[in-house]
Amino acid sequence: MSRIKFIAFVFIASLSALCVAQETHDVKIGESLYSVSKKYKVSIQELVNLNPEAKRGLRTGMSIIIPSNTELQDTIPYQLHKVRPLESFYSIKSKYDVSRDDLIKMNPNLSVGFRAGTRIKIPLIQKEITKTVETNSHELFIPQIKKVRKTKFSNKDSYEIAFLLPLYLNKNDTIEAYQDVDEVSEIFKKTHYALDFFSGAKIAIDTLNNAGMAMNIHVYDTENDPRATFDIATRYNLGEMDLVIGPFYSKNFKIAAEMLSRKKIPIVAPLSGKEDLLENTPNAFQVIPTQERQVKHLSEFISDGYSKDCITVVRKENESSEEQTKWMLSSLDLDSTNYREIVIKEAVVDSIHHEIDSMAESNVFLIPSTEKDFVTDLLTKLNATRDSTLIVFGMPEWYEFEGLDYHYLMNLNVHLPNSGFISYQDSLSQYFIENYQNQTRSAPNERFAFAGFDITYYFLNALNTHGQLATDMFIEPMQLLNMNFDFNYERKKRNGSRNKSVQIIKYVNHKVVPIKE
Repeated sequence: MSRIKFIAFVFIASLSALCVAQETHDVKIGESLYSVSKKYKVSIQELVNLNPEAKRGLRTGMSIIIPSNTELQDTIPYQLHKVRPLESFYSIKSKYDVSRDDLIKMNPNLSVGFRAGTRIKIPLIQKEITKTVETNSHELFIPQIKKVRKTKFSNKDSYEIAFLLPLYLNKNDTIEAYQDVDEVSEIFKKTHYALDFFSGAKIAIDTLNNAGMAMNIHVYDTENDPRATFDIATRYNLGEMDLVIGPFYSKNFKIAAEMLSRKKIPIVAPLSGKEDLLENTPNAFQVIPTQERQVKHLSEFISDGYSKDCITVVRKENESSEEQTKWMLSSLDLDSTNYREIVIKEAVVDSIHHEIDSMAESNVFLIPSTEKDFVTDLLTKLNATRDSTLIVFGMPEWYEFEGLDYHYLMNLNVHLPNSGFISYQDSLSQYFIENYQNQTRSAPNERFAFAGFDITYYFLNALNTHGQLATDMFIEPMQLLNMNFDFNYERKKRNGSRNKSVQIIKYVNHKVVPIKE
């Protein structure tokens, strides 16, 4: 690597001469360099020059730049930037000091989001900025516009990060001590959860470290024990941490969060969605939106799109189902809605077909239940009606139910509130899975490994961006592998900040897809 200093505005003039008007093309099944060159009337060599990765051939879904045969109509000089995994409008703005509107003007495709691997145009600002960068001698030298910081905090040379995880090291010692020498070594089952989480977190750490963020990582074993958690919080230097992630379980998290609140150390609850988790812990972040928050968001969605339809609630006769029903109806004006409620006292539903209004354009069924057997039985009977007007709304827990028939979920137009789901076709998911398999020689666990990456990347990136974290500051909303994040809203100052990002998903063509609201 060579280190080169430059004056940006001097380079802009020479770079603009290289920037010919271009467009992008998403490669379709069966297309080749030859067919694309003929379609756009350009040479194969011109395509390869602009798209070096195409030298070995085109892949379906690949985005390539097409050189134009016309002169550049606008006079705005620009440079090309290859989109990396995790990049967003915010990160591009921070790197190049360019607005979202200017980016979309030059790259209309960005209105639907970023795709890793594609190239976008970055308009160059003609101002003098001296910058030291690293580059390979054989690569085109591209100027970097100085980042403008809009926070009162300053960056540190290195950050101290602690993970409080239930590793159960004492139980693994016991296993090893009493195990036959001829048997294969075992690990306590619940230890795997913590190891999966940290394996995902390590990829996020490595990604940010490679981007220039220096940090010291400290890992402590809570043993899922309140006393062990208390000892860690008192005996070790957690008060000197810039960020603490964990513990997993709510009782241990409350202990750590309350103790760290005295020193205003930010602490993240990675896996608990309990309603009272943030009480009197103003320094705490809760990643999982509560069940109430998710269901009330679903209610807003139903009110906006289905309040004029025939709405039927089917629920069990118990206290939790009654409470969940209130949340699901919270945004509906029942006095002006064609609404009815069916309360089931038995273990299963006897019959449901007679409850469907054959004259209605749509029959909307709300099922506020997290009892898998009840839900499965009810969906089976609704599917048996073969009524195409049915639209079913359920609880966020359904997404985790194993054994639900995908045909039923599609036939019944099932909609669920959700805080995020994995799209295995996404370039970021593929980036993560490839790195995870290379490092662990195993496939990532959907719940723990993906969460480890998402949570660690989101909060470390925010820490690196702002220099410090606090629950009352603006942190860029972000959608990652399996989670969406948004902590920006009015809240009580004595409590922490809860992730409010919720989306609605439905089942289409054997896939889970998000609904754009």
